[in-house]
Amino acid sequence: MKIQLWAQNDIRQEAEQVTVVVDGKDMCPGKNEEEELNPRQQVEILQKLVKIQDQEDWDTWVLFNGEPLRQVDHGGDFMGVRVFFSPTPPQRVPTLLECVKVLKSQNRDALLVTNDTDLESRAREQGAFTLRADSLKKGYESLFVSRGRPQSRLMRHRTVDRKKSQLQEGDDQRAIRDMIDLVDDE
Repeated sequence: MKIQLWAQNDIRQEAEQVTVVVDGKDMCPGKNEEEELNPRQQVEILQKLVKIQDQEDWDTWVLFNGEPLRQVDHGGDFMGVRVFFSPTPPQRVPTLLECVKVLKSQNRDALLVTNDTDLESRAREQGAFTLRADSLKKGYESLFVSRGRPQSRLMRHRTVDRKKSQLQEGDDQRAIRDMIDLVDDE
């Protein structure tokens, strides 16, 4: 899929050299600006972005709040996705804007993926295109659907046993009601 960019004056252009810059905190639902994603969540997001990047043939950069992961350092590569970390939440916005600035200095278009409206407007002022993180997640819904953990074998047996006992209780209740009906009829 090619990225088609729309400028404010409705001029459409196809971008060949676009780097997608992702605000990592917006890729995990329910997190506010001060909360950091734990390493497991960050790796899960990175794995999803790798799948998207493979499908779409995009260059992808992502920024997370917090310390670098064991799997990848600041500015490092995670299976083709370039990863950055802002040490504190207040440094997130300037770091993302710096990524846009660096890409512009290399004559590359930047597509910033975030849900932060203030950040979007500041990035547009620097010449970046923007996309809501929710829109990206909606487009790749199959990757971002949260699945429950599979039940253990023991819990599965307990659930089946509980359902059987509920069915038996229902049968017993029906039998008692039928006997009461017989007594009432006589």
